[in-house]
Amino acid sequence: MMLRAEGLTKIYGKKVQTVAVNGVSYTFESGRCYSIVGPSGSGKTTLLYLLSAIETPDRGTVYFGDVDLFSMDEDERARFRAKHFGFVFQHFYLLPYLDALENVAVRFYLKGDKVDWKRAREVLSKLGIEEIKKPYEYSGGQQQRIAIARAIVTNPDVLFADEPTGNLDSRNSRIVFEILREIASEGKIVIVATHDTELAGTCDTIVRLKDGRIVSE
Repeated sequence: MMLRAEGLTKIYGKKVQTVAVNGVSYTFESGRCYSIVGPSGSGKTTLLYLLSAIETPDRGTVYFGDVDLFSMDEDERARFRAKHFGFVFQHFYLLPYLDALENVAVRFYLKGDKVDWKRAREVLSKLGIEEIKKPYEYSGGQQQRIAIARAIVTNPDVLFADEPTGNLDSRNSRIVFEILREIASEGKIVIVATHDTELAGTCDTIVRLKDGRIVSE
């Protein structure tokens, strides 16, 4: 399966316009980990949000296989996203009143599936989380692994990660990238927006952005 961007453009502002993403076309293939790199303001996060259909482009579209994501209405797109995509945010967004296992299980609710508690526990264990506690009782690296577990527990076809190591030390950053590469090796598409060029180099492909355009690969 492939994820394909065609002429993606996103403009913010009315009187003073900022072109965050400018005519991006690119094909992402299964079984590969892609890092999107570029200076601050280059459009990395915006591109990730467009590719995952969290935001709507002003021009262009995204295809997943033969499906045009932006031919759907907002509700259809949300259901499609919950079924096929997983997203890891920089700031984790774990629910503080739920424990680690319950935070992971939230994905089943969003997808509309029955909660598979065994699967949730297995994924946490695979990512090195054995003891179930509230989010504030874990280190930053552990919280990010819980966030990754939440994103992958329903076995999405595409995993997006926005600056997943932005709040982590070098050791935990490497662990997170190893996890992301392993997920790609299982036949998934993994797309990571990151400022860390050293870690980005461990992915299969580096996509470089500048002023909202792809400048090299």
